[in-house]
Amino acid sequence: MHVEVVINEEMFDFEARVLKRVVAHDDDIEDDALEVCLEVARTFDADAEVDALVVVERSFLGDFNSKLSNNVAHNFRHQLIELEKEQLFTLFKDKIGELVKGTVEKNERITYINLLGITSVFFDERGRHAIPGEVFKPGQELNFYIVDVVSGAKGANIIISRSHPNFVKRLMEREIHEIYDGTIVIHDIVREEGERVKVAVESLDPNVDPIGACIGPNASRIQKITAELGPDGRKEKIDIIPWVKNEALFIIEAFRPAVPLGLKIDEENKTAQVVFSEEEKGKAFGHKGANIRLASKLTGYDLTILDLNEASEQGVEFLTKADIEYEERLAEQERTRERILRELARAEEVAQRAANQKSLLEEEVNSLNIDDLEYEDAFKDEEKVVETPKVVTPEIKEEKKEPVVQKVKTTISLADLEAELAKEKEEIEQAQQKREERRSRTKQEVKQPEVVEPTLPTGPKMDIYTEEELAELDAELEEVYEDDDLDFEDFDEYYDN
Repeated sequence: MHVEVVINEEMFDFEARVLKRVVAHDDDIEDDALEVCLEVARTFDADAEVDALVVVERSFLGDFNSKLSNNVAHNFRHQLIELEKEQLFTLFKDKIGELVKGTVEKNERITYINLLGITSVFFDERGRHAIPGEVFKPGQELNFYIVDVVSGAKGANIIISRSHPNFVKRLMEREIHEIYDGTIVIHDIVREEGERVKVAVESLDPNVDPIGACIGPNASRIQKITAELGPDGRKEKIDIIPWVKNEALFIIEAFRPAVPLGLKIDEENKTAQVVFSEEEKGKAFGHKGANIRLASKLTGYDLTILDLNEASEQGVEFLTKADIEYEERLAEQERTRERILRELARAEEVAQRAANQKSLLEEEVNSLNIDDLEYEDAFKDEEKVVETPKVVTPEIKEEKKEPVVQKVKTTISLADLEAELAKEKEEIEQAQQKREERRSRTKQEVKQPEVVEPTLPTGPKMDIYTEEELAELDAELEEVYEDDDLDFEDFDEYYDN
């Protein structure tokens, strides 16, 4: 069934409407609780169309009897409460571990805290989450630490506290920006609410003093935090303790504001005897023993306080702070020396590995016999290597010949004579060029791979040219020389005529 409810806030009334979807014919109805045919629908709305929604029933508040009205109102309130519970749980579960502002609301002897103006939470002023001696006034605004949010039958159960150690941590993060941005780290917080709290801090920046940064100029920062801890006149005391790795030094610092003369520590059994002067012994215990309890809780050691006389009577041999610091410096130097030795050993190991690799490479290179390598396999991508043959230059014997007197016919024309001379000169030049090409071909160097010198065979050698080729070459040269023996003076007679 499709139901709509329209609330009239001005008339304090509401209207309930039942709607159905219109279908064309009665046979098309699949669920009569949801659908109505067009014919019937137009009895409720003359403009009804197929697939439209039409109101088939209307009811007003006055139409319901008192029992039904009460049930509706009860169910409405129940659903509203459940929705509020869900919203509160979702809102505050994301604020677990955070500070929230709360306003005090008192109803006779019961105290409620209105958180963020959204919901009120019961707070027991004498319970474990309250600071002893703290009294709230109606309308007073205070900071609370949300410990947990539990979903219960009555809604979200929000657990708030002012005695939790992290309450102090969140206050310090808010007031000291070096803690907020991570420059100063809080290692641990121990607290006896209403008495004293000890905070172990360390600076990650050597230029920032953790103690001075937490206390602030004229103790302004620490005073703002202390103002939140307890009633006026009985504020908790805050001790800022420098955190150090050396456990003996950390125990000495943990007794602040008391100053020990020294201690005897048993690191294996986690016990220590701490020696104080008579004047400092009272501070070491603190009000109601709070200081020694917190120092023990902070360091994790079972601590015993002795004055100087008691230590002497019991034969306790203790180390002063200066002795411990000296031993710590020696230990730090030894750690530094060992670290350097480890680094040197690693460097030598790396160098040795490199030397071994170099030696292996040298052995591999030396094992290679370059002379035994075949050039075809070693240089597949290079040009084929050809052994350089021994070039035998033939000796050309010049034969002295008697000059032959050419009889020149004077009947030849001058133009024909010049053409014949030019032709003979060209033949001489071609013959000389051919001879030079043959000689250069015999002297051409075959390309050799770098650094590799081929070994020439020592057996019998074969000349480049055969005897017939050499004879032919001599004949060509003789023809050239015969042409060179022409006596051009014989032509003087022609020119003279």
